[in-house]
Amino acid sequence: MKYMLPITIIFMSSLVLTGCSREPSQEELHALYQEQIKQTNELATRIMQQDGEIMKVTRFEKLDCNKVDKSKDLNCRINVTVEMPFLGAQTNTADLRVAKGESGWVLVD
Repeated sequence: MKYMLPITIIFMSSLVLTGCSREPSQEELHALYQEQIKQTNELATRIMQQDGEIMKVTRFEKLDCNKVDKSKDLNCRINVTVEMPFLGAQTNTADLRVAKGESGWVLVD
């Protein structure tokens, strides 16, 4: 019983460190990318004066994430397919630079 407190402290410390060092999941990156697409759609809607979704993500896949030199940021490569009017489906590999913010992962411009 006297070892319970030190074991609990070590366990909790490892959880905190693990939580700080993890990279974003595919779902977290997808949500960030989807927000970026949403903003692009809103801007295009205002310019074109047309309602509706202009760009639509149909496939999203996280490839990998790597630490950016001398920074806490990560550069994550994704493979994404976006449907666009007149162009159809466009598949590209893109980079998303992300950082851990107070309320989760954020895109870094």
